[in-house]
Amino acid sequence: MININQLQYFVISAEQGSLSKAAEVLYTTKPHVSKTIKSLEGYLGMELFERTPRGVILSKDGERIYAYAKNILKNAGFLMRLKEVIW
Repeated sequence: MININQLQYFVISAEQGSLSKAAEVLYTTKPHVSKTIKSLEGYLGMELFERTPRGVILSKDGERIYAYAKNILKNAGFLMRLKEVIW
């Protein structure tokens, strides 16, 4: 099963171009970011990044999944704000 954290780690890593930089933004460790993304890749059955000495670059599959992940995170944010308004 995919969870919101996996998508968030994936999107931030893509935007930062680096697992280390993503870890800083997420206040966690690079190994934790890497493990979380590997778990997402395993579930999806595809590699989302090309790993280079300078960081990460979205693969073709990663580019496609990135758009979906951004949408999901945006909609999850809307739902959280809606909950705050209702409650």
